[in-house]
Amino acid sequence: MQIVKAVSRRVLSCMKILFKQLIRRKPMVTLQVEIDTQIEFKRTLTWWQLLAIGLGAIIGDGIFVLSGQAASIYAGPSVIVSFILTGIIALFSALSFSELGAMMPLAGSVYTYTYAALGEYLAWFIGWNSILLYLFGVMTITVAWSGYVVKFIYLVSDFNATRAIVQAPIGWNETVETFYVTGQAINLPAIAITIAITVLLIIGVRKTAMANLVLV
Repeated sequence: MQIVKAVSRRVLSCMKILFKQLIRRKPMVTLQVEIDTQIEFKRTLTWWQLLAIGLGAIIGDGIFVLSGQAASIYAGPSVIVSFILTGIIALFSALSFSELGAMMPLAGSVYTYTYAALGEYLAWFIGWNSILLYLFGVMTITVAWSGYVVKFIYLVSDFNATRAIVQAPIGWNETVETFYVTGQAINLPAIAITIAITVLLIIGVRKTAMANLVLV
């Protein structure tokens, strides 16, 4: 019986330590030291370029493709209400980011803010969630862009290039709601635009911002 009590106390103690580590927050004193000692990079972006980057991140390519399908097939005119509600939520989120960014002007964005406000575990969760968000965002936008490439090729040369360069190995049949094998291997336009943007980012922030300003 004594052994069981000792083990129970040991487990309870370990759980308390683990819980304290999960909710451990980075003190503002530590953040202030990092702010005071961080290396100052040369500021190369203007507010016009920052505004264009924000618009490009919000609008993207996928919203023009998926919102039309959602309105015509599923939601109908009520999709406008969804846009209004999400716009209000996005406004509150932008205000929160503005306040936190002014308080903690450090690299890390939402990861740093969550670490300081809510704890290490939630910061870890939010960090990986942000990575997944960017991955799915890139997939959506590149696939939508490749669809525009195929349409442009068809308008110019009257050639349907869908099966040749766009289709993925596995597709989704909306009629029977099941996956099927297309017989294709890769989406070439999506890969091409991803490589092109990667090269543009490697060249420099200013060049990337100028290209984004022109496109937006």
